[in-house]
Parts: sequence; structure tokens; C-alpha cells
Amino acid sequence: MKLHHIAYVCDDVEAKARSLAEVCGCAPIGKIIEDTLRQVRILFLETQTDVGIELLEPMGPNSPILGWLRNGGGLYHLCFEVDDLDVHLEKLFREGKARLAQDPAPAPALSGRRVAFVVTAECDLIEFVESEQASRKHGDHE
Repeated sequence: MKLHHIAYVCDDVEAKARSLAEVCGCAPIGKIIEDTLRQVRILFLETQTDVGIELLEPMGPNSPILGWLRNGGGLYHLCFEVDDLDVHLEKLFREGKARLAQDPAPAPALSGRRVAFVVTAECDLIEFVESEQASRKHGDHE
């Protein structure tokens, strides 16, 4: 398992990307993606490390991140890449380390790889994304 990206909630992904570019030298990777399932606009930024930054902007009044933004936004979740999403989730649940917040589903911003969100006992939101190899095995990879 490795840290894949850090997600940050903001009110304008383009403005936040410009700000982070000026301050940290981060650069956008690709275009803004509208994830209608999760009701967010997404822009990934490249950093000087293997860990990316995911900027999230609510797409409307039904976006699950709108409340987070109303409370100031900022750091939202950590995302870890795992070899087998289903096996990893089953182990977490069996051991009582987390509960499912969102069922596994393809993520348009991650080339269709499946992701799942869990909440830990300490109320941390963690996203897990399956590896590209596992995604191809499940036939989800675009």
C-alpha cells in the first residue's frame, strides 16, 4: 500500500491550482474532471514527489463535500493505492478498523479504477484506489 494522493476541498479548483503553482510549484495534470456520481469537480496537481494533490470543488447543492467547504474546506482525505481493493476492504471490516462510507465504484478521475471510501474509528476519511493491474483484472481500466 502506498500513498497515492492528498485531497483538498476548495471553492474553485482553477484558482486553488494557480495559488499552489505560485507557492509550491505544483502543476495541473490533465483537465478538470466532473465526477457526476460524487458531485465534484476534480483537478489533480503534480508535485515533486510520487504523491499527488487532488483538488475538489462541489458541483452543486447535493455535493457531499459542500458541508466541508462551508466549514472552511482544506484537507479532506488521504488516498492509498492497494493491490486488491476487495481483499483490503474485507480485512479492514473483519478487523473492525473502519466502516464503509461509499461502495467501491469506478472513478473517472483515476482512469476508471475502482475506489472506495472508509471512515476510521477516529473519523478519518480514507480513500482506497485499486492498482492499475487489479483494475485491468476486473475490466474497469479504460
